[in-house]
Amino acid sequence: MTAVASRNIKYVSHSDQGGRGDGVQVMVNRGYAYIGHGFSNGITVIDVRDPKYPKPVNFLPCPPNTRAHHLQTHEDLLLAVNGPSVWTMQVSQEAYFSGTSAAALEGQKFTGGLRIYDLARGEAPREIAFLPLGGLGPHRIWYVGGRYAYVSVHLPEFSDHALVIVDMADPTKPQVVGKFWLPGMWTAGGETPNWPKGKRYALHHALVAGNLAYGAWRDGGLSVIDVADPQKVTAIGIRRSAAARIRHCPCLTATCSWSPTRPILPIASLACVTFGFSTFASRPIR
Repeated sequence: MTAVASRNIKYVSHSDQGGRGDGVQVMVNRGYAYIGHGFSNGITVIDVRDPKYPKPVNFLPCPPNTRAHHLQTHEDLLLAVNGPSVWTMQVSQEAYFSGTSAAALEGQKFTGGLRIYDLARGEAPREIAFLPLGGLGPHRIWYVGGRYAYVSVHLPEFSDHALVIVDMADPTKPQVVGKFWLPGMWTAGGETPNWPKGKRYALHHALVAGNLAYGAWRDGGLSVIDVADPQKVTAIGIRRSAAARIRHCPCLTATCSWSPTRPILPIASLACVTFGFSTFASRPIR
């Protein structure tokens, strides 16, 4: 394989992921790569201890109509989301990305929750817990060790995905201990959406650095959240994206990335055919 353009990177090898070419997220832990799929509905395990010769060694299937497209690993743990396999369920992109995902998936059956595996044997992850999360379940997850995992989940009492904090003190008994949402999302509490019809305010995911969580809310823009006390999560700031103010703009705030060495916050905006990003200056919170 010859690169079109490259710098300080060299092609080493290729794997067809056991014939499943729809890999979404890859996490490498102790010589094994764990791959979440977009529509193969499971997790592929690849032995990459010799990077020149990667070998698929296992596949962990999900329940029917369920995918595990996003996952995280740390030491002996693998955490994987379980949510609706929207593409194999033939949900249209227009229905999924506009309005609420609940309407797009009405009447469909799947499993929603957080599945946890023990990685004592890297080639053979062993399930040790499943945390049901109800509603449409989780979409993304952030876990880099420590006590808490941060998950975007569409719980039944909300209009769309909100931030859910999971206590991992005992990995065999994970518990929800905190939540955060944008104003207007808590429909069970009497809140009503205050954004334009056809826009989707939903947490794509949050990245956590110290006591701050940086959340990307699709059409809802960016939030900086204080998560020092998971039971008293508070917003430090919310910035609506430029796309959210443009009536027919198809863009959404999908990803944010925080740098520990530079005071900037790149924000990726996603559309069907174009990608872009915005950069915001950030200051330390004192």
